[in-house]
Amino acid sequence: MRYSPIQLSALVAAAIGIASAHIIMESPVPYGADHINSEPLLPDGSDFPCKQRDNVYKLIKQNVMPIGQPQTLSFRGQATHGGGTCQISLTTDKQPTKDSTWKVIETIEGGCPSTFPGNVGTDPSGYGADKFQFTIPSQVPPGDYTLAWTWFNKIGNREMYMNCAPVTVTGTQEKRYERSVRVHGHHHREAASSISKRESALASLPNMFVANIGNGCSTAVSGTTLAIPQQHLGTNVQNIGGDTLTPPVGSCGGGAQTGSSPAPAPSVETPPTPAPATPQQPPPPPPAQPQAPPAVAPAP
Repeated sequence: MRYSPIQLSALVAAAIGIASAHIIMESPVPYGADHINSEPLLPDGSDFPCKQRDNVYKLIKQNVMPIGQPQTLSFRGQATHGGGTCQISLTTDKQPTKDSTWKVIETIEGGCPSTFPGNVGTDPSGYGADKFQFTIPSQVPPGDYTLAWTWFNKIGNREMYMNCAPVTVTGTQEKRYERSVRVHGHHHREAASSISKRESALASLPNMFVANIGNGCSTAVSGTTLAIPQQHLGTNVQNIGGDTLTPPVGSCGGGAQTGSSPAPAPSVETPPTPAPATPQQPPPPPPAQPQAPPAVAPAP
């Protein structure tokens, strides 16, 4: 569908104008779904990860996800800001902190959460955003995780959105030594070595991309769709909508996942390049010594 310049301007204005009603992840069911708000993460990153707040990890539903079976990512709210780029990531931490390590299992570049060129509507409790399918890859061992949906909007302020959900990944059953662990105030049984085994298996996956929260990295100007840097991209990638992708700006390398600015890299002085050696000329011969005149015999 083609839109006239007037229609596009109106759509952009609507996308920018609604600042207090965005979208939230509806499936998987997030932590604290009964009191979560749809705002982006704070620009200084102080509520990273998972929009830190009172009862942030209140358990509403434990989402069960068998390995390899299609799962649905869906949203509530209509301020879709022209789409953008999303990622789905996992951490082994049940109550993640700024020091948690997040591993990417799916990247959606362009058209997330919608391909509509603006907001799909104005109802903060309405629907209209697209739905997406993803799977838990085979290298993720069974166990309990926290899943994160992150979104970098195409139109509007340069922001990062993040909702988190508790998930249980299921797969092949195996007999393991078990110990009792306490999670969310309840006792569960979990293999003594399962957490370290899962962390080792997840190590091959890329770290989640983080920007726009005071970490020195930002998405490009409004109207551009983020291209996730290669080191954060992963192998499960969906390209939707045909947008031209634009890389981020600033200090966006490595795997920093905190809301604070990274420490500057230590400066390394490069030693001066020595000038090329000049071939040595053979030394000049010593000056000739004057010869004494021959002796003359005295006259008789």
